[in-house]
Amino acid sequence: MISERTLRQWRKDALRANDEIALSMHETPAILVNAYTECQLRILRLTQELMDLHLMRKG
Repeated sequence: MISERTLRQWRKDALRANDEIALSMHETPAILVNAYTECQLRILRLTQELMDLHLMRKG
């Protein structure tokens, strides 16, 4: 199973990536921005689900 620390790091990276892409939107085509943002949102949802599962098993 993936450690809680790794999941938290992945979430932090995904959140940071969303901020970075928002700052550089004028330089990239909109379709790439949308696809990249969707991937980051999926990472956030999946890591949250895995962290919830980890906490349920732990608790």
